[in-house]
Amino acid sequence: MLVAYATAHGYGHMTRLCEVLRAVRARAPALPITFAGTLPERLVRREVPGPLTFRAVAADAGLVQRDALEIDERASAERCRAFDATWEERVDAEAAFLRDAKARLVLADIPALPFEAAARAGIPAVGLGNFSWDWIYRHLAGREPSFASSAERAARAYGDAALLLELPFAGDLSVFRRRERIGFVARRPRLDRADARRRLGLDGRPAVLVSFGGIGLPGLTPALLAREGEFRFLFPGELEVDRLDAIGLHYPDVVLAADAIVTKPGYGIVTDAIAAGTRLVYTERGDFPEYPIMVAEMAPHLACVHVGNDDLRHGRIGGAIRRVLALPVPPKPDLDGAERAAARLLDLLG
Repeated sequence: MLVAYATAHGYGHMTRLCEVLRAVRARAPALPITFAGTLPERLVRREVPGPLTFRAVAADAGLVQRDALEIDERASAERCRAFDATWEERVDAEAAFLRDAKARLVLADIPALPFEAAARAGIPAVGLGNFSWDWIYRHLAGREPSFASSAERAARAYGDAALLLELPFAGDLSVFRRRERIGFVARRPRLDRADARRRLGLDGRPAVLVSFGGIGLPGLTPALLAREGEFRFLFPGELEVDRLDAIGLHYPDVVLAADAIVTKPGYGIVTDAIAAGTRLVYTERGDFPEYPIMVAEMAPHLACVHVGNDDLRHGRIGGAIRRVLALPVPPKPDLDGAERAAARLLDLLG
């Protein structure tokens, strides 16, 4: 059995982990897979075909967000302290689960606890990611010193990893003793652009997807953007899972149908945009150390324009959209990271 653990910090980690599991399933249809985490089970099952066991368990504390753009550092530190207070019991419980389930390999994106649990269970653990929580927490410890102990605990657990499958846009991953770069893991559209636009009922105006993950940006409403009538905005309320299922669409198909996306730059939406060849208007996302790396390294692969938080929150985004629509779309990079990851995992499984 392969047991895959997902951090609760955003859907981007879930979607790329599921892409790897899809590739594993394609190569090894009979392999038992368990997905462990606190993300919505229904979304996971939509992404990974075939039999799947779902284990609802918190594998890390992540961060508390006020909204999609602001981290609540104090609340995050308190959550980390509470999680760490029960660390030993959690590790013991996961190690017992892995032994009882006869798991042969752990894959984690990228909570630290499963690495220590796998070591106690005597099985290898592989990481998947472009950042690790020790790096994030060390950065935040400059203002909230209690993050330092969470960073040290995570670093010790990551030290038990057999391997890290390193993705682009990588931060400091030196805590992993062995790393292999696999390239982009990215979701691809399943329909062509004309069909996706038809199913969404889009007209001839440029379509702009407003995408701020599961947390959202409550103040950015259709009423706020009503003055930008030359664009057709797609808001989260129109893109609920039930509606997309009813019209036969997958979220990457929506990304393909859009002419531009307004978002914060995270791995999931950025690689969705790269795979679809869709332009990006992005804004800053607080003092999150992944942000400057993402901004610097996504530009060669993506037509993108920055808009400030204040302009975004007040709906002043028309100029940025017009500028990004005028940019050429760069050639797509190699997007076969999921296939390489799957091959590597199956090698480790023998």
